[in-house]
Amino acid sequence: MTEALKIPKLPGKKRREAKQAVQDALSDQRHFPCPSCGADLRFHPGEAQMVCTHCEARVPVPDVDDAAAHIEHDFHKFLKDDLKRPEIEVSALNCSTCGASVEFDPDEHSRTCPFCDSVIVADVSTQRKLVPQGLLPFGLMEKEAQAALRDWLSSRWLAPNDIEEESKADKFNGIYVPIWTYDSTTTTSYKGQRGRSVGSGKNRRTVWTNVSGTVTGSFDDVMVSGSASVSAEFKDALGPWPTHKLETYQTEFLAGFRAENHTVGLAEGFAQADRFMKVKITDWIRADIGGSRQRILSSSTSHANQTFKHILLPVWITHYSLDKKRYRLSVNGATGKVYGQRPFSMLKLFGASAGASGVMAVLGVMLSRAMGA
Repeated sequence: MTEALKIPKLPGKKRREAKQAVQDALSDQRHFPCPSCGADLRFHPGEAQMVCTHCEARVPVPDVDDAAAHIEHDFHKFLKDDLKRPEIEVSALNCSTCGASVEFDPDEHSRTCPFCDSVIVADVSTQRKLVPQGLLPFGLMEKEAQAALRDWLSSRWLAPNDIEEESKADKFNGIYVPIWTYDSTTTTSYKGQRGRSVGSGKNRRTVWTNVSGTVTGSFDDVMVSGSASVSAEFKDALGPWPTHKLETYQTEFLAGFRAENHTVGLAEGFAQADRFMKVKITDWIRADIGGSRQRILSSSTSHANQTFKHILLPVWITHYSLDKKRYRLSVNGATGKVYGQRPFSMLKLFGASAGASGVMAVLGVMLSRAMGA
């Protein structure tokens, strides 16, 4: 929770009024009228400006202190505190195929899920959404994301020749994806065995020695998707993310883009982060045990200084059809890194296999002649 969004401890009616005032201040539906012609303003990626969709007038995004976007909040205090993070009402649709909860304008006619490309048949409903403390604004225009995608596709030489043309058929969707980040200092006590190889040849064996110890370490900004529908590609395959450029949450940055509502809670998110931490801790224990082989018999980890942030990350998403199948391609909206599902051309695979077999056959003949000589 950013310091500016905290609701003071007030009794009864005053507390409710203060909470409602915060909600009202944050309830903007991301419609910003152009001061020149009244048409909608849209955030312009790569610049701290909004641009009119009609007259192309430019309006700066208000300059605010971005320190709030980087504040680490006490994990346990937030879970225990009865003062909840401010919420806003948004119009959203829940996709029955992938589980995404995607924001839509009530008058929007498109009902296609940007994540899985399924047709959403449910009506728009009003949902409560936690206000994130910060976001990484889009740095790439749609045409720049398309260029990054074309470069990526052209480098996949085993893909079908017409894949680039097919991928141009569908429009990109600019989506802000909800993310939790976690920090923690860990202390792990363990018992294990150190293996040392002795002897040689058939007499070679491993001698085990019982060991115990303690390893400590720190984790910084372990990312977990705040959406059950978003796979690891959005935070891992598309990473790294320049989180040092986080901006304090302002609805101006979302003008013209969609956002996915977070469906993974704070505690559930930390449980996922903890699984990642345990993998790293296992590596630390093995390094501490030493020797040529290691066995970990038991371990116990305690966490301290647990903090978190709730942020949004920008992703361009598109889909394309090939051989009656739909594929998804994603572009990091800040860096241009691409990740996607791509088919392989069976003709090219066959050609590559035949070529490799031919090379092996030639090498075999050459080797045979050399040995005969």
